[in-house]
Amino acid sequence: MQEENFLNIIRETLPESVKYLRDDTAYLSEKDLILTQDTLIEDIHFRTRTISPFYLGRKSIAVNLSDIAAAGGIAQYLLISLSMPKKIAPGFVKEFYKGVKSICNEHKVLVVGGDLTGAEKITISICALGSANGLTPANRRNAKPGEAVIVTGNFASSAAGFYLLEELYKETGEAEKVPEKTRKKLISSHIDPMPRLKEGRKILEAAKNLAMMDTSDGLADALYKICAMSKVGMKIDFAEVPYDPDIEQVFKDEKSVMHNMLFGGEDYELVATVSEEVYKELKKEISIKKIGMVIDGDDNSFAYVKFRDKESFKIDSTALDSGLYSHFEG
Repeated sequence: MQEENFLNIIRETLPESVKYLRDDTAYLSEKDLILTQDTLIEDIHFRTRTISPFYLGRKSIAVNLSDIAAAGGIAQYLLISLSMPKKIAPGFVKEFYKGVKSICNEHKVLVVGGDLTGAEKITISICALGSANGLTPANRRNAKPGEAVIVTGNFASSAAGFYLLEELYKETGEAEKVPEKTRKKLISSHIDPMPRLKEGRKILEAAKNLAMMDTSDGLADALYKICAMSKVGMKIDFAEVPYDPDIEQVFKDEKSVMHNMLFGGEDYELVATVSEEVYKELKKEISIKKIGMVIDGDDNSFAYVKFRDKESFKIDSTALDSGLYSHFEG
């Protein structure tokens, strides 16, 4: 993938930074500081016609807090850079920051700075800072054979919500075929995701040295990247992957449901690997589901997914190249 090629160029150019460039967050142990940054661009990550400024503010923060959650960190501060066209109305800025304030209040996070600039399209770039508070943050390199693979939440609800929003945008009439209550619920999953800060922290406290990642780019992406970075494999039972049955009102056939659960992305759930003992204790405190096991692997790591009794497939780099959206390849 072109994105990976660009990352390799950056690593080669900045060799002293390589140890920080392997996860979605950087951890500065000497400062006990976790940092992450994400950017949302109009007509690539969102349309102003399909998301209000209020929910755009909330989602912009949520996607950054999700990276802190995947490290098991405690989110604390935010820096927001907001670039906008000259024609933007003051009401947009007010509603955007109302959304920011609402999610910051929920998670006890404070905006401490940022930047305002002009641009042809709305561009939102946010840096989130947090702490590990005495623990070593989770990363993608600590999965070990014999561990359970666990997840939070449901998969493909965001993809279903995105599909409905796009159909409403195109005015095809397809979205209106889904009952309004279901439509609103699924759209909410896409425009107002919940960063799993509480769950991420609980998992880190219970497991200490673990692999964990969020599913911003899809469940398949998270499974494969943990395998590749940890040099392990996984056996995943697709029947155990949780989802909201209402997505079947959007994705009509079994393969479409499966594809979107694995590759749909933007669910912002967590995938982690923990011992069986830790899993049994954690499920008493938080809502998690075991979907498989970590197995021995090598440099050609993969997640082996059992779909039906006699039907299975590999999630490897080739599967990701064909199934995931790429910013640089379409």
